[in-house]
Amino acid sequence: MLGNVQLTFDMVLVLGILVFTVLLSLSNFIRVDVVAVLVLVVIGITRLLPPEDLFSGFSSEAVMSLISVMIIGAGLEKSGIALRIARWILKLGRERPNKISLVLMLSSGLLSAFMRSLGTVALLLPVVTRISIRTGIPKSRVLMPIAFCSILGGALTMIGSSPLILLNSLLKNSNQYVQEYSRTIEPFHLFSVMPIGIILLGVGILYLLVFGRRFLPVEPTQTYSSGTTKTHFLKTYGKGGDIFELKVLPGSDLVGLNLQEVETSLAPSSSILAVISGQEVNLPPQRNIIIEEGCWIAIMGHKDVVSQFAERHGLKMNARLNIFAEMLHPVKAGLCEAVVPPSSQLIGRELGELHMKRTHHLHVLAVYRGQTLYAGEQLRDLVLRSGDTLGMFCRWEALADFDKNPDFVVVTTSYPREELRPQKVKYALLFFALALGLIVFGHFPVSVGLLLGAAGMIATGVLSVDEAYDSVSWKTVFLVAGLLPLGLVMQTTHTTDWLTQHTILLRDDLPSWVIEFGLALLATVFAFVISNVGATIVLVPVAVELAINVGADPRMYALIVAIAASNTFIMPNQQVNALIAGPGGYHTKDFLRVGGGMTFLYWAASLITINVFF
Repeated sequence: MLGNVQLTFDMVLVLGILVFTVLLSLSNFIRVDVVAVLVLVVIGITRLLPPEDLFSGFSSEAVMSLISVMIIGAGLEKSGIALRIARWILKLGRERPNKISLVLMLSSGLLSAFMRSLGTVALLLPVVTRISIRTGIPKSRVLMPIAFCSILGGALTMIGSSPLILLNSLLKNSNQYVQEYSRTIEPFHLFSVMPIGIILLGVGILYLLVFGRRFLPVEPTQTYSSGTTKTHFLKTYGKGGDIFELKVLPGSDLVGLNLQEVETSLAPSSSILAVISGQEVNLPPQRNIIIEEGCWIAIMGHKDVVSQFAERHGLKMNARLNIFAEMLHPVKAGLCEAVVPPSSQLIGRELGELHMKRTHHLHVLAVYRGQTLYAGEQLRDLVLRSGDTLGMFCRWEALADFDKNPDFVVVTTSYPREELRPQKVKYALLFFALALGLIVFGHFPVSVGLLLGAAGMIATGVLSVDEAYDSVSWKTVFLVAGLLPLGLVMQTTHTTDWLTQHTILLRDDLPSWVIEFGLALLATVFAFVISNVGATIVLVPVAVELAINVGADPRMYALIVAIAASNTFIMPNQQVNALIAGPGGYHTKDFLRVGGGMTFLYWAASLITINVFF
């Protein structure tokens, strides 16, 4: 029961800070993480919180969970698990953008029934990166739908979201009051809310596929430096163009020839980069490889020239890369250069003796010396001199190793460096499963379970300590940690009580649908300010009281609050939205445009289904 709360000077200060925060966040004039720090400073200067509580956000469970889940996500990516999930989704989606988006949204929603939405998005974030690399689908087109579906899927079970987890405890506390009215509020079972969650998820996916995608920003796919530019390489070495994949058809005159013989029939500007025969991948390909029927060849060159080569030799050329899409993507491999320094021990030796493909996994396409260019068969007997510049194609991981060789100076320095550790996949899965198990079945705090998973991945070498630090989005950490004290100060100054007391919902002569919508609206607004957990704690007792006053079911009103508290689609400072804002390149206006329609649909669908099933 709420007493008569009078407006105080501290409440006026808090309300002013609240308005200041909302306006700055919506304006995009200052970054949201800087806004959060400013809020922290203002609260400290006005002494609304004691010093020991002012920085409590940085040690909060939410922030520790956020940091841990980012590290766990990086560990899953580094061990290659995300790559396997990406391949599974690509297989189900058949590399069609709409089907891939649907599979991702369904996966996100279903995972969130047993995982927190934050953990679900953190798991799928590296998966989306892989899919974007493979298909060219911008991450901005799928990350927001995935995040929204993770929120929707949290309503599938009573452990899918923090408000629903809290609900039964709050109802148990409320029983002490309602017993005066000779009634007891029964708790919810694990799958009591599943019908509501199914409808919410279905409506959300339909909205995102039909309408929401029209408002998503069309950010260009993240581009990576391909080492040396194609234009420079073509001008300097006479090699270049795009990469095409060709299949050797039955009856091709290349069947039975080795790669060296095939290369003699290529145009001087073209180069064979890779060959796949059965399950054997040759990148770079050795010159003694025998071309077989059904094998695939990746050739770099001009489209017309490669097309003529395919027609002449009985090959089928694909319109775009498929088989080689991942291994030859610019994030994986590209053109590069290295110079022979005066101190090199290899000066005077023939290039063919070095077996660059076998020893260093580098494909030397040409050598530039002064004004002379050497390519093709000339490379085998070429004697290296100081200043020779080698034009090469290779995987970036091979170039990173080659960069340590003192006999060459790698000129190409701007290239992605990625090192997967598939041998650590068992440890990554073990600690990920252990973290989830402790949270779901061990009744441990979320932060403790996730922190154990993160620490385990570091301890077993899935990630190094430096990689773990680099994987954390400190912008997101400061955003959440800076705004959490604002929610705390609203409670300590009784500003939330004053706001609740002055709402029209305390009138018991209103129609039930008005009260229900008002509760949902209040829960959503409070969730933006004091988090969905804070909103649930503050408003569930109010909802129970209102239900008793108007003769409604207290369980239903309390459930409206708990579900509406997760209606956080329009603000980027909520945990899930904050996690995808950076990788997706989203701004506040993007969340408002896409999340606005989702917000109203969420209210409508949840209120209707709660009334139907309860």
